[in-house]
Amino acid sequence: MIAFAAGDALGVPWEGRPPERIDAAEVVRLPAPDRGWPRGSTSDDTAQMVLVARCLADTGGRPGSMDFLARLSDAAPGVRGLGPTTRRALAHFHATGELPVPSAGDLPTNGAAMRIAPVGWAVPPDRPERRRGLCETLSAATHRAPAAVAAACVIAAMASSAVEDAGGGDLLDAAAAEARWAGEHHGPMDAVVDAARGRWSPPPEGVSLDAVETAAAVVHVIREAPDLAAALPYAVSLGGDADTVAALVGGVLGARDPEAVAALGWLGLVDLGEHPGLGDLAARLAALRETPDDGL
Repeated sequence: MIAFAAGDALGVPWEGRPPERIDAAEVVRLPAPDRGWPRGSTSDDTAQMVLVARCLADTGGRPGSMDFLARLSDAAPGVRGLGPTTRRALAHFHATGELPVPSAGDLPTNGAAMRIAPVGWAVPPDRPERRRGLCETLSAATHRAPAAVAAACVIAAMASSAVEDAGGGDLLDAAAAEARWAGEHHGPMDAVVDAARGRWSPPPEGVSLDAVETAAAVVHVIREAPDLAAALPYAVSLGGDADTVAALVGGVLGARDPEAVAALGWLGLVDLGEHPGLGDLAARLAALRETPDDGL
């Protein structure tokens, strides 16, 4: 969770910029964001990730879509940078008290994938149906596009494997395998498989909010820079939705190598004051991971 927040904070000052407008020498200095946020701030990426983790822990690993949406609605006034699909879902909820309704016009943005890593941290790799069901449930609170759910499944699968101390190649295999499954059940995920095999290149204008493109970018970064200290600045250097890509990379690689998180020389610049109690929350997720299937 700390590595996730660190990646988020590292990318926030550069979010929305094309790669050529990102100063590599300045990235790890965490300059204050142009939008007036405090230096070291995290965004909706971290806020929603923590909400998912707490929702999982508080429900004993049995959250409903409405459980998460109600929590998000309560927290939303204090969350920085909520994305367009999430804002629409919240507006619909405030007007009707209901979940968003699937439609052909649903945009496959990355908000569901962005927050889903706690599902992977809480569910081991040998329970794929459990993990996928939680991805679908928690995605449905705001994101109904099939590609958005597919991308969430890929991120959760990588996070789940990472906790088992999976090496770089194992993480890539996990991503490719889940992308093939998600492609059969939700929609094409060829870009993720290509990224895992080194056949995908980041868009020159920066990574967009598209869920599949975001998942492919995360896989690409982990393939090219499998060590956390190098991966996070590289993720930011791709431009576009830099904070989300870097946060997800942090959530995966930090789970694989917790000692590398403490070794980040700039970690002290990250403001975690809005998210106290992460150690206790992590312990509660770890306890869920050890709970037998019949206990869930």
